[in-house]
Amino acid sequence: MIAVTGQAPLHRTPRPSKWAGMPFRCRFILLLVCLLTAGCSISSRFQQNLEIKPTISAARTAPSGSLKTDSAGAVTDFNIDALGLSESSLSLSSRVQIDHGPLRVFVDHIQSSSETTGFFSGASAGADLPAGNYSSDVDLGSTRLLMAFPVTPRARGEEGDFDARLLAGLDLTAIRIHLNSTVDPAIYAEFDELAPAPVLGLQVAAPLAPSWNLTGIFTFLPLAEITGYKAKNIDGSVRIEWKPDSRWDLFAGVRNHDLELSREADGRPIDLDVNLELIEVGVGYSF
Repeated sequence: MIAVTGQAPLHRTPRPSKWAGMPFRCRFILLLVCLLTAGCSISSRFQQNLEIKPTISAARTAPSGSLKTDSAGAVTDFNIDALGLSESSLSLSSRVQIDHGPLRVFVDHIQSSSETTGFFSGASAGADLPAGNYSSDVDLGSTRLLMAFPVTPRARGEEGDFDARLLAGLDLTAIRIHLNSTVDPAIYAEFDELAPAPVLGLQVAAPLAPSWNLTGIFTFLPLAEITGYKAKNIDGSVRIEWKPDSRWDLFAGVRNHDLELSREADGRPIDLDVNLELIEVGVGYSF
């Protein structure tokens, strides 16, 4: 007769999950990318395709908005429109788009500058300015580096008319506001800021006719706390493109870039709300 003695089951300490120490925002973005790229039936021939497309356009730009500075409880509003700095000016807009199979990367840039002379008094950024005439200039520019992940069959190289891609990347908005006394050059104030914003968005393209397309890009800033800024960044553009052949295309479009930013400069609360409107006509070529 054989006696069998019982043995207590072994208890193992569970290993920590790989996701445990990862911030929620990073997990969300990683999961989103996995969902978009999983299950895509992409041919090896399409994956090897490489196309580079630079575009350049003549753009009529018009900035607007204001810079509000709180100095000892007194708020001064430097209003771009009221000071005559919102007059439209001619500028250049550029974009370089690289398609490698289903993956797309592009960089685009817009710039606007305006200047005027007028009366101003009060606080601006870190300086208190006495009443008088000042020469003022505003420079506003945006540079975006974006990756586009395919969503629809056409974006993956399959049959289809509608091309839609999810965008993720970085928007760098540079804003400079400068005031200088026309009487004493030593009296001046300057606000100079580069606001980096991680953005998400959507890029779409739809045919209107055999040689005509409607394209659009919309980006926004959903995770403002990543940058340490209290910011809001929204950008939207629409273009109508005409392709006379497979290489060239001509286009006309509109774009609106909006930035809201709150921070402190020299211990003073500052609220910036600027907008850049753009009307452009340009040309692109595919290599």
